[in-house]
Amino acid sequence: MANRTIDSFFKKRRLEPSGSGEIPYPLRDSSPKHQTKKFCRAESLEFDISSIERDPGKRKSIWEYLEHQRDEVRRAYIKFGPYQPELPIESMVVDKKGRRFLFSWYKLFPDWLEFSPTKNAAFCLPCSLFSKPTDRFGSMAFTTSGFRSWKKVNDGKNCAFLNHIGKDPNSSHKVAMQCYHDLGNSLQHLDKIIEKQNSEQVAKNRLQLQVSIDAAKWCAFQAVAFRGHDESLDSNN
Repeated sequence: MANRTIDSFFKKRRLEPSGSGEIPYPLRDSSPKHQTKKFCRAESLEFDISSIERDPGKRKSIWEYLEHQRDEVRRAYIKFGPYQPELPIESMVVDKKGRRFLFSWYKLFPDWLEFSPTKNAAFCLPCSLFSKPTDRFGSMAFTTSGFRSWKKVNDGKNCAFLNHIGKDPNSSHKVAMQCYHDLGNSLQHLDKIIEKQNSEQVAKNRLQLQVSIDAAKWCAFQAVAFRGHDESLDSNN
């Protein structure tokens, strides 16, 4: 036992060669394996706007995107607007009673109604973009599987589209519509409002400065003092 060295008790770690005399970092910190993981993680943060799927039946849920990408995705869909294709009538799928989706419904609900040819179903764009997984309407047909009960559309006051909108001013659909318009209206964004206020303040400041300069020039031209004033009848000013 007395002849054993410390090397017999501890295993040496492989270190990168270093010519600077400093203690090198372990190989595992700079191995290709770890570099690949970092690269993939950084690459996954990027969002390609061309990957937007217009068909609501194929659309990826907004909650499947990274948190910092969601508003960018929403803006892209808002810019495109609801997906409202008009297909040949003979290609439309009909139910047992011969009913099908009518393109005239686009004019009745132009701001939100969408149609998916792949699922033969109607969807709501604002609700799809701004619904939450915990919201009741988030699991409804207009945001997930699609609505295709066409007989319930032409049902007067019980129209399925009107029921989706709701009578309550704070219905889930109307809240989603408000969010939809607010995000789409860039002039109402906080940075735009602050920029506008700053521009107006700069214009006012310049006007005040110009008036002060003109007054100073006029007093200097007449060699009059900056203090005091003469408002008598004999005054030329």
